[in-house]
Amino acid sequence: MKIFVRVLLVAVLMGLSGQASALGAGAKGMWLDQRGKAKMKVDVCNDGTLCARIVWLRDPNDAKGRPLIDGNNGNARLRKRPIIGLPVAYNMRQTHSNKWKGRVYDPQKGGSTYTGSMTLLRDGRMKVTGCLLFVCESQYWSPLPE
Repeated sequence: MKIFVRVLLVAVLMGLSGQASALGAGAKGMWLDQRGKAKMKVDVCNDGTLCARIVWLRDPNDAKGRPLIDGNNGNARLRKRPIIGLPVAYNMRQTHSNKWKGRVYDPQKGGSTYTGSMTLLRDGRMKVTGCLLFVCESQYWSPLPE
C-alpha cells in the first residue's frame, strides 16, 4: 500500500510540474512595449524562472551613432552594457496560472531594479509592473509573432 501511495504521489507531482511549465508557455515569446520602441523576448532562464531581454530598439543608437548603453546603471561597472540584450525582467517565478513575480530593471529610470510582476491579461497583452515600496508603475506589452 505504501508503494502505491508513493507512486501515486510521484505521478501527481510530475503532472503538476508539467502543467506549470505549460502554463508558462503563454508568456514565452516576443513582445512589443506599449510605445512601440522596444521588443523583448521572454523565455526560460538558466535557473528555470522566466526572464525578459531587450532584443530590438526602434532607435538603437545615440546622437553620435553609437549603440545605446546602460549609462544610468547605479553600478559603474555595468554602465557600458549595450541596451540590446539587457535583461529587464528576471527571477520571475510563477505564482498563478497567468502571473509571475520577480525583479524588473528599468534602464531609463536611473538604472534601478524593482520588485516586479508579469501578468498575462485576457486580451493577450502582458502587464509588466515594477514597484518601489507601495509606488508601482505598469507597462502593457503586446505579443508579436516569433
